[in-house]
Amino acid sequence: MVANQNHPFVLWGACFLWFISMLCIIWSLLLFFFVGNILVQTGTDLVNAFVLLSGIITLPTNVHILYSIAYGIRVELKSKVMCCPLWFCIIWIIVINAVGIVLCIKVIHSCEENTVNSISHGMKYYRSVPKYKNFIDNVQWSLHCCGLNSYRDWFKHEWYDKIRDYEWDPFTNRQTVRSLKEATDSVPLSCCKSGSCISNFLTELGTYSINTAGCGHKMYHIIRCSMYAHLFLFALVILIEVTCFLTTPTVTFYEIILYSVYIIYVAIFFKFNFKTNK
Repeated sequence: MVANQNHPFVLWGACFLWFISMLCIIWSLLLFFFVGNILVQTGTDLVNAFVLLSGIITLPTNVHILYSIAYGIRVELKSKVMCCPLWFCIIWIIVINAVGIVLCIKVIHSCEENTVNSISHGMKYYRSVPKYKNFIDNVQWSLHCCGLNSYRDWFKHEWYDKIRDYEWDPFTNRQTVRSLKEATDSVPLSCCKSGSCISNFLTELGTYSINTAGCGHKMYHIIRCSMYAHLFLFALVILIEVTCFLTTPTVTFYEIILYSVYIIYVAIFFKFNFKTNK
């Protein structure tokens, strides 16, 4: 009977992995399009790329499995998914997710240092490099924070252009630029709680209209939690794929060794070429 041809776990595993692959593709693309600059500056872009890659490879593999089950075909590891054997695709999925786990562990290990360096570097070059300005502004708007540890961190940086940002001085003349005394107690407008606020002369006028908490602690926890979530996702995909691999008719040991050596060869080949071109 059709119901007895495939192990129940293969059906439920394929359904779950199909859903996860769609979620991975949509989620990673949204992150790349909307917060790609933040991903690059915080060093989490490579992890997101492997999430996308895992979803792209997992999707057709599990669509093939679900298609076979729907038409009463026994799922075998020798069956073809486009041009590759099914078991070959499963091994690639396992390898990609294993690399994703390694990347997540690496990011978690250096998360605090990378967060401090990325924000400090962005604040240092806020005035001169547009990509760092966009990065810092996006972080401060999104997390409702200001500076690395507090808003006072901005007082140590000449982040503003006097003519562009302080052309109008309410304490002197409408057309006068404050040139004798620098407004060191000022912060970017992205520190504001709303669209506009008092962001300069904070010592005199107060900080009631800006966010005073630093961004470092908030960003550190967000990155750390997201890496743990990705780590769990990668590990779960590997667990399900290995279980599906063991509950379907297997190929010969010789074929497994042959294709495994081929995968390792391709990975080393691309890594060598990447280093050479770099």
